[in-house]
Amino acid sequence: MADNDDVDMFSKLTNDLVTVIISYLPFKEAARTSILSRRWRHIWLSTKKIEFLESFFVRDDDNEETKQLHRSHFINFVHQWIGQYNATIVKAFRLVFSRPVNFLVQNCISFAIARDVKELALDFHDPLWPEHGSENHEAVFDLPMHVYGHVGLESLELFSCNINASRFNNFIALKELSLGWIQLSVQSIRELLVQCPFLESLSLKKCWEIEYLDITVPNLRLKRLVIDKCDFNQYRYEIAAPNLRFWKYSGTEGMFRVERQNFLTEVELDFALQPDFDEEIGEFLYELLRQLEIVRVLTVCSFLLQVIPHAEEPFGMTVPLEVKHLTLNAGMHPHEYYGINFMLKSCPSLQTLTINIGPGRRFPNYRPPFELDPEKCWTKNIVLYPCVTSSLRVVNVRGFKGTMTEARFLNYLIFFGNVLQELNLYLSDEVDENGANRETYLGRAQRMQQFKRASVNLSISIY
Repeated sequence: MADNDDVDMFSKLTNDLVTVIISYLPFKEAARTSILSRRWRHIWLSTKKIEFLESFFVRDDDNEETKQLHRSHFINFVHQWIGQYNATIVKAFRLVFSRPVNFLVQNCISFAIARDVKELALDFHDPLWPEHGSENHEAVFDLPMHVYGHVGLESLELFSCNINASRFNNFIALKELSLGWIQLSVQSIRELLVQCPFLESLSLKKCWEIEYLDITVPNLRLKRLVIDKCDFNQYRYEIAAPNLRFWKYSGTEGMFRVERQNFLTEVELDFALQPDFDEEIGEFLYELLRQLEIVRVLTVCSFLLQVIPHAEEPFGMTVPLEVKHLTLNAGMHPHEYYGINFMLKSCPSLQTLTINIGPGRRFPNYRPPFELDPEKCWTKNIVLYPCVTSSLRVVNVRGFKGTMTEARFLNYLIFFGNVLQELNLYLSDEVDENGANRETYLGRAQRMQQFKRASVNLSISIY
């Protein structure tokens, strides 16, 4: 029996089975298996998921001379690895290189396509390009012509790599498309949607010169749509995708027309790129939320919380939202109080509230929609919202510091949350301007465990 216990179980596995196991590991972890034994030294060279990332060799804080030297090491590594690869099939291939060399890229792409790759990712954008900046960067590479003929492709990700949308007609199996850091037109987006009839996921990140957003092609199978910090000439956004389940928008405000999507379950809204506070925007965002009333999972940002109470209905939606899980990306500062109350009133069936505490933008020209004493917001003249007393069961707070604002709001939820079961506090790792640190936040969190609570089933956990 003891001898059996000492047997290396992996030694009984065939090479083919070990290759399958390794292919489930991230590429860097797969490489580490080569030190396990002499037998494993070369098996990882058969992994079906290949990632060549410049960051394996080059660090952002290196000087340019060092970067250039390390990039040459990276190029040599890629060439040597490809030369030793002994499998005939590649499931996924990813190349991330901010200074693409033509012969290297061509060799990598030819290598992947010759092995009938299903998932291809080419990322040539510079990691030092700011995501929140207004500067647009020209793509540094063009997608080679022979890629357009690869009919078996199911997933394609291209960053800083120009495309010809009219040539996508061969991608009949394509289900996922992600484009970033390139110039696009509304016509190109339409062509992509038409040419790829089985497309289920479309992501556009930092694309620019788009006239406006038009996702209204008939018979769309699209289930997932991400519009992330793109630059539009007109602030018009039209979406009619009957199968849409998930939609994320990050950018500036505008005129949204979202046809009722019976399957739309989750939406994330982030207006962090909005340059100024403008109370008239509140009406536009109110109308947007009205179009999203059936959504069950909703994430909103600090800007929305500050602006939406300036709509004609400053206290909440006239038709309640069906949201079950609400996430607030907020700073928990007084300018957001109105919006937090607005959302609590608008979500009477809310079951889970998540608060991700961050900086939270403060606009110098901010004007409150009505008078409200921040010191008394959740301590006096209290409004009891149906979700707080009847449906809210879980509250998650990430980035907890235990400030007075946080303490007042959480005390309100604890004191009136009749069915509250969990309060999970995830401590911040930041040191604040007064020198408070994680140890300070822990003490404040522990004091919250002593707050008087409405629910006998409430458990307060600290992480």
